[in-house]
Amino acid sequence: MDNPAILAGSVSVAYLQGLIEHLQRQGVAADALLAHAQLSPEALSQRDQRIAASAYLTLLGEGVRLTGDPDLGLHLGESVRPGYYGVLGYLIMSCATLADALHRQARYASLVGNLGLVVLDDEPARPDSEPLVAHSWQPLLAQQQRQLSEGTLAGWVSFGRWISGLDIAPTEVRFQHPAPADTSEHARIFRCPVLFDQPDNALIFPKRLLAAPLNQADAQVRGMLDAYADRLLAELNQGYSVLDRARLELARQLPEQGPDLETIAAALALSPRTLQRRLREGGLSFSQLVDETRQQLVLHYLRDPTLELAEIAFLVGFSEPGSLARAFRRWTGTSPGEYRRHLCA
Repeated sequence: MDNPAILAGSVSVAYLQGLIEHLQRQGVAADALLAHAQLSPEALSQRDQRIAASAYLTLLGEGVRLTGDPDLGLHLGESVRPGYYGVLGYLIMSCATLADALHRQARYASLVGNLGLVVLDDEPARPDSEPLVAHSWQPLLAQQQRQLSEGTLAGWVSFGRWISGLDIAPTEVRFQHPAPADTSEHARIFRCPVLFDQPDNALIFPKRLLAAPLNQADAQVRGMLDAYADRLLAELNQGYSVLDRARLELARQLPEQGPDLETIAAALALSPRTLQRRLREGGLSFSQLVDETRQQLVLHYLRDPTLELAEIAFLVGFSEPGSLARAFRRWTGTSPGEYRRHLCA
C-alpha cells in the first residue's frame, strides 16, 4: 500500500473549529463535545494541526445527537466561513473566476481535510439542455455519509454564492444516500431538484457559470497564496502527520503480519508509548486506527471487481471472509456484496 490518496487520514483544526462554533451557537459546550473524541480543548488553539478523520466524524455524529438536528450537515454548510477552509478559503476568494476557484478547490482540498475526493468534470449531454458541469465529492469513510455529503455540497453552494455574488440555484443536486423523511431544508438551501440514491454526490450547474467573475479577485494575493498552498500541500504529501504515516505503515503491514503497534512504532522511529500518545492527541486509539484503516481499504478494494472477498479479507488482515463481513456490516449496515452491487449499479 503506497497510495495515500485512498486513505482519509486527517482533518485540519480550522475545519473542526467550524463544526465546534456552529454547535456552540446551538448551545453545545465545546469541552464536553471534544471529550467524546478524546480531544482536549487545547487542540482548538492549534489551527495548523490536524485531527483524525474518524475523530471529526465522531464529533459530527455527536453534534446531531446533542442538537436533535437531523439536517446538521446542511446547516453547517450553510454557515460556512472562509476561515474554516484555512488558506484555501482565502485563496478561493482571491481567484478571478469561478473556474479558477473550483480548480484550486479540487487541487488543495486535502489541506482542509482528506475526508473525500473532489472532481470537477463535464456532465454528460442532456437533450434540450445547455452544457453542464458536475462538481462531485466521494467520501472515503462510511460513517456519517449523509451529514458529511450534505454539509460539503451545502458549503460549496453557500460559499459559491457569497464569493460570486450570484444568487443562482444549481441545475440539480445528487446524493448517494437515501432520501430522509423530510427534505424541506434541502429544497430551501439548494432551490433545485435534489435527487437521492444516486451514483455520486454532486452539484450540477451550467458550464457558462465557470466564467463568472468573483467579487474579491486579487491577482497579487492569489499568487502569494498559491505559493503558500503549494508549500503546505508538498509538506502534507511528503511529510504527513504521525497519524497519516502510521496509517500508511499499517496498510502495508496488514496483509503480511496483521496489526502490531511495536512494529509500526519502530518503522516511524518512535517508541510504542510515544506513538500511542501521538495517536491520542489526534483523537485515536491504536485499535481505532486499525479499524478505520481497514474500513477505508475495504471500501477502496470493493471498487475493483477482480478482487474476491477472500482476497480483500487477506489484504486488510482478516483471517477469513466472515470476519470481514461482520466488520463491514458494523461500518455500513450492509454486506460487502450488497455494497459492491450498489457500486456497479
